[in-house]
Amino acid sequence: MRAMSRIILSALLIVLVSSCCVKFEDVAPGTQYPVGQTFYTSGTNISVERFQWTNSNWTTDGKARIDATNHAKGTGREINANNVNLRFKFDYPLKKITLKFAEMGGNNNMMVNGDFRNVGNLVSLNGLTVGGVTVTVTATTVGGNAYGIIVLDGAIREFSIGGQELWLDDICPTK
Repeated sequence: MRAMSRIILSALLIVLVSSCCVKFEDVAPGTQYPVGQTFYTSGTNISVERFQWTNSNWTTDGKARIDATNHAKGTGREINANNVNLRFKFDYPLKKITLKFAEMGGNNNMMVNGDFRNVGNLVSLNGLTVGGVTVTVTATTVGGNAYGIIVLDGAIREFSIGGQELWLDDICPTK
């Protein structure tokens, strides 16, 4: 009985951990989403929103595209945010969000709980509190590009992220 309970608990944990992450595996590579569009993948609605450049001007000319390039070093297909922000409509509130990224040029935007940041590099958010949430960025830089993991830890009620040349994968919320 005890062995069966452990097997059931292990299976449940695997399902909970693996099924809740946004992985883009159910969308064909090359699929594009312009600003203003909302799409559904991995059980999550994602809105494609306008992007703020370094000079504080906003653009609505960007797009998100599903790729199979594996820049973010995730589980397969990933999303390229090209002059857009992606608002993840998770079942909030959350305790944590982790995600993999590849930052390959331009600036980036991040918003947590209404606190918007426009930064040259995501690693500059490491150790900061954004929207009452602690941000940890662990990255490796290769040839001017950054590859790594972002962890948002705290009470999260709202989250979006975007960039000029930003790839994201394995976006995992924790209740």
